[in-house]
Amino acid sequence: MRAVKRMICFLLVFLMTAVMQPICFAQSGGPSMKFNADGDFVILHMTDWHCDYPLPAVHKQLVLESVAEAKPDLVVLGGDLSEAANEDQPAAIKEICELFVEARIPFLITFGNHDYMHGYSIDEMFAFYKEYGGEYFIGTDADPALFGCGTCYIPVYANDGSRVAYNIYCFDSGDSVEGKGYDSVHSDQIEWYKATAESLKTENGGNYVPSVVFQHIIVQEIYDKLFPTAKKYNLGIREYDAETYDLVPIPNLSNIRDGYIFEKPCPGYYNHGQLDAMSKNGDVRAIFCGHDHYNSFTVEIDGVDIVNTPSIKPHILLRKINWGSRIITLHEDGAYESRVLTACELAEKQDSQLVAVGGVSRVELLIVKLWKAFADFSLFFWKPATNFVY
Repeated sequence: MRAVKRMICFLLVFLMTAVMQPICFAQSGGPSMKFNADGDFVILHMTDWHCDYPLPAVHKQLVLESVAEAKPDLVVLGGDLSEAANEDQPAAIKEICELFVEARIPFLITFGNHDYMHGYSIDEMFAFYKEYGGEYFIGTDADPALFGCGTCYIPVYANDGSRVAYNIYCFDSGDSVEGKGYDSVHSDQIEWYKATAESLKTENGGNYVPSVVFQHIIVQEIYDKLFPTAKKYNLGIREYDAETYDLVPIPNLSNIRDGYIFEKPCPGYYNHGQLDAMSKNGDVRAIFCGHDHYNSFTVEIDGVDIVNTPSIKPHILLRKINWGSRIITLHEDGAYESRVLTACELAEKQDSQLVAVGGVSRVELLIVKLWKAFADFSLFFWKPATNFVY
């Protein structure tokens, strides 16, 4: 009888170990993760919640169904989460954290500009996530002397644990530049990135470790790729760090690999050289951003994919084509792939409750499906047309 009990206990421990997310600690002393046996590591990027407190039913349901569909190894919260009153911020953050604690999924946050607006310092906000996320909140502040809070890296080890096969960088891109526009990743953070990349390179036998980056605000070079530089005449302009751009009605769609652009991107005003540094090293495969709620595009610039993840806050009707989150799959061989997981896609599943909680109606689902078909058909013609014009 004792032998049977011991066997049952052994099996229970084994099963619990198998289903737990693979969190371990890197040589640096910080959190790290590990590729699955199939050579994949799945990240769910959910950004720009802009939610009230208590958490609206549609937000909660979308998060739960997105997690169930993606089955992520890690959730990255892209910033601009709670819009609760200042006095409700701790409770609101606790409610958000509980979604991932109860699901036993590791998560972290890259702060957005709106996270700076709630009566608490960004360090205090970070402390709330650490407190309420417990062991599942794996974000760190690598160097408190750096600009902002939460800049860090998370190494992802090969399945056999022999090496760091991928690296995840997280940056706080700040709030705003007084009298100018939005903020951006600062010079000290870029220098930290360079030093970290070199350290990982040394540990990896002299080869840079493939990496992805998460931050809230998109890089400035997006305007160089999508809009022409303003000359003598323009159709309404936007200026960034001494460069002025024509805000033509339709950007150069030929430079968008996939996804949609429904609003003009809003990068930081000053360019501190982030993309240049990452392009030069060649280690960063993609920079994933939020901030611009209705965009879901991928644009390659100097060997780095600039990827916009849309907001999970419910969009107006036709923009529901972009309403959702992004599934990112890292491959142990250094490649990656990503796609937007839309709320409308989830709502059409048999067991979905998104219609029941009022997030979307059956009529809207039909309209959005027809609109998507039309948009995809139109892009087939618009991409070469805009490329010819520019």
